[in-house]
Amino acid sequence: MRTIEETVEVAVPVCTAYNQWTQFKSFPRFMASVKRVDQLRPAMTRWVIGWGPLSYEFEVEIVEQRPDACVA
Repeated sequence: MRTIEETVEVAVPVCTAYNQWTQFKSFPRFMASVKRVDQLRPAMTRWVIGWGPLSYEFEVEIVEQRPDACVA
């Protein structure tokens, strides 16, 4: 399994960061490897990521979500 990690430090309240982090469609604006995110259902998204000519598409299911705490 491949893992992609990016770190971004932001100086905002937790609720502001959580609200932004759950707006998956906006990820291409600040994550270079994310090309597109489509919301398929409330707990299901389709992601397209890539580097140069390579791209990979996969679906993600949210199995746990606690406001201002976690998205898994």
